[in-house]
Amino acid sequence: MPNWCENRVVFRGSPDNIGMLKTRLINPVKIVKEGWLHTLSFDQAPWEYGDTFVSDLSPGSNIMSRTLLDIDKNSVDRNWMVDNLGTKWDFEINDFEPCSDASVGGYFNSAWSPPTGWFIQICKKYNLLGELSYGEGGNDYAGILEIADTSIIQYCSPYNEWAQLQDESPEYYLEALISDADEYPEFIQAMKAESLAWPKDWASYKEKFIESTAQK
Repeated sequence: MPNWCENRVVFRGSPDNIGMLKTRLINPVKIVKEGWLHTLSFDQAPWEYGDTFVSDLSPGSNIMSRTLLDIDKNSVDRNWMVDNLGTKWDFEINDFEPCSDASVGGYFNSAWSPPTGWFIQICKKYNLLGELSYGEGGNDYAGILEIADTSIIQYCSPYNEWAQLQDESPEYYLEALISDADEYPEFIQAMKAESLAWPKDWASYKEKFIESTAQK
């Protein structure tokens, strides 16, 4: 079984472009051919016209299959998924954030690593800006990939520095981290010392952990 990477993604753009992406994320579909990425149809079969369009997939499931429609899915395998999309399996957004006409996003888990390649492709394909925030505690890494107006910005950090900002508060996160470690006083002391340097907000996180900036 893989380690699961936690992700939050948000896309921002014009109502037309966001609307097009939303239809891909949630509209009913038919599976034409199964694979690492399914070949899908968003159109009802002619012989079903007039009937209720019964989807083969639930809204928010198989996100990469739903949004990447103009690639040759017959040649996709595990290595291609990792090399081009960033993670080996398709994923499901099962917790959509409240969205507007100009934004859509949500939370999901991906296998081992974040789908950074998919995220960049979707921003380019639908002419969107956005942010993919991710963390994987087993391998102690986290970061944010941001698509801005003219640049692609990468932030990288240890997991705890990212995860404590995802929680209710740094204090709550620290307490949960050390709650079952009474037999390991050195660990508790080390975590308390480490927490003193944790960033207090996302602006501070980005200032501390900016890794690279590239032109789009």
